[in-house]
Amino acid sequence: MDNFDLRKYLAENRLLEEEGAAELEATLKSFASQLKSQADSAKPSPKDGEINELGILTLGSLIVGAPGLMSFLGKAADGIADVLNKGLDSAVFKADTYQKGGSENIPKSTIVGKWLREKGHKLEEVYVDSLGGWLQAAYPKKYEGQDVHDKTSKLYDDAHKIYAGLLIAGAVGAGVEAVNATNAIVGGLESGAATLKTKEVADIAAKIAAA
Repeated sequence: MDNFDLRKYLAENRLLEEEGAAELEATLKSFASQLKSQADSAKPSPKDGEINELGILTLGSLIVGAPGLMSFLGKAADGIADVLNKGLDSAVFKADTYQKGGSENIPKSTIVGKWLREKGHKLEEVYVDSLGGWLQAAYPKKYEGQDVHDKTSKLYDDAHKIYAGLLIAGAVGAGVEAVNATNAIVGGLESGAATLKTKEVADIAAKIAAA
């Protein structure tokens, strides 16, 4: 510790970035707990019995049709955006003066992308398990016999898409351009999510952000 340079540490935003990242993780954990609780009591969707007659429905339509799911996702995205904005307000410093207001020196998308990749990946399995459970509860016929951990299943793909869409919607709410948020987050999740169709995930994120 004899070589520790406090001014350099602060100039690199390390302390406040770590605080912001820690608060984001706490927020994600809180919403993960709420998600599990609501998923455990999720109700079947009236659309489940209509899927064969209506043909293939988009995942966005399935989310809207799952009772309570879109409402929860919209609330969670807003919460993520709030904590990101708070973290960005306190974490960005000018390297020469060590004062707040250096956002032009550090692109917002860089910080947000880093935080969401790290913390989002850490909690990915928890969210995907609950999202998969909610989808199965809402659409028992559509996802009958599928395992959210089976990378070849539709349930696995759809749960990952929704999770990625949630994180992107949170980033967009914090002022990050949708394209930058999508590229940063989709590529940072589990390898299976990295191969998902970017446009479809972006469309889901837009619906969540508008909820």
